[in-house]
Amino acid sequence: MKIKLYLTILLTLWVITGSLMAQEKSVSELTGKWVRVSQTGPIALEFKQQGIVEVDFNDNESVDVITNYKIDKNTIVFIDKEGAMCQEPGVYKVEKNDYYVSFDLVDDMCNGRTKMTMGFWTKPNFDKLLDDLSLKISEAKNSELNLIKARIYLALGKSTDAKANLDIYLKENADDARALINRAGTRFPSDMKGVVEDCSQAIELEPSNKNAFFLRGLAFYELGQKEKACDDFSRAIELGFSILRIAEQQRCAEYWKN
Repeated sequence: MKIKLYLTILLTLWVITGSLMAQEKSVSELTGKWVRVSQTGPIALEFKQQGIVEVDFNDNESVDVITNYKIDKNTIVFIDKEGAMCQEPGVYKVEKNDYYVSFDLVDDMCNGRTKMTMGFWTKPNFDKLLDDLSLKISEAKNSELNLIKARIYLALGKSTDAKANLDIYLKENADDARALINRAGTRFPSDMKGVVEDCSQAIELEPSNKNAFFLRGLAFYELGQKEKACDDFSRAIELGFSILRIAEQQRCAEYWKN
């Protein structure tokens, strides 16, 4: 498997990578514009009060997809209506704070929506947010602020900057599985052993974290350990990453005989 074949899904995964199971806070309001940068360029989501979200694939003030959404506590359901449509609904866990919103896959067999949606999204004034965080960090030396800053960088596709802040945070919070998986994602494509180490530690902390198994599987495949990779993909599927059954079927056919 060549790493470039997975670049699209990986770039979206590394900005969320980590279950939100521990994040049970209710999310009642997403209204407003949220942006991110993928390998194809900027993307914007604008949530309306009427339960509608408009998707702008280039963040150029156009509307490419119109989707209905419903929020129940910390779960969001997307139902595409116009544009590049997905026939079935997509279900995600959602987390929101003053700096970013993130979506973690629960159930969605639409590959395009999965790759587009999963991950961290930040606000259009992200430069100001980063400056404010830098000032607060210089005054308070609070590692939690480094984690927030890292996730804004992840939304912007700046993995090097994200990793630097995650390193600082994890020195004081080594038992944060989700942050470990965030950092694992920033190690692609140059440090596969580091990905395995971070994901293995995350799995020890959260044995049911599907994203940790998926990312570790990618790393094992790049390291030539195909059977281990397919075992991890299989475990990720069992834990809810159903779309991998299709995505990895050809590469894992000799190991998935049943």
